[in-house]
Amino acid sequence: METLRGSIKSYAFEYLGQEENKGNMGFKDPEFDKKMKEIGMVDGYAWCCLFTELCWVEAYKEFAPEMLPILKKEFSAGTVRTFRHFKSIKWTSKVPEEGDIVIWQTYKKGKAQTTGHAAIVMEVNGRSIKTIEGNTNDKGGREGYIVASKNRIIDFKNDNGLRMLGFIKPKVLN
Repeated sequence: METLRGSIKSYAFEYLGQEENKGNMGFKDPEFDKKMKEIGMVDGYAWCCLFTELCWVEAYKEFAPEMLPILKKEFSAGTVRTFRHFKSIKWTSKVPEEGDIVIWQTYKKGKAQTTGHAAIVMEVNGRSIKTIEGNTNDKGGREGYIVASKNRIIDFKNDNGLRMLGFIKPKVLN
């Protein structure tokens, strides 16, 4: 039997290769487009965090549907806002595990920006993680056009680019 974390990873893997229409204007696959819009995608939005929400919501529907109202309340299209919401309910950590959502905040010359990036953790390998990310590109940036797999270094100190804030942990009621 699959676990909640395993189910999150399975959904992320299922969506590898999904591509947006240019300019964050929906998706080429009509079924994926419909699912993303049901989560809250609006044309023009950056969608990395919405992608992680989709993976979690689909897994929670199977494993812990009673938790869906919490997810709806805590997720937003904004990565930094989403991290703050989950941190306030104590669902975050600095230690990665498979199925977590990793959140980065953009920094420029040591100053935090309002933007960021989000991904599903697929594997943990010492000081690096393998992720599946929406709205990424072949250079590994936070803006892109596709759901792709990336290898990322665990880095909480980057002053120029993406700095990890931490990991959002899937939880269930006892």
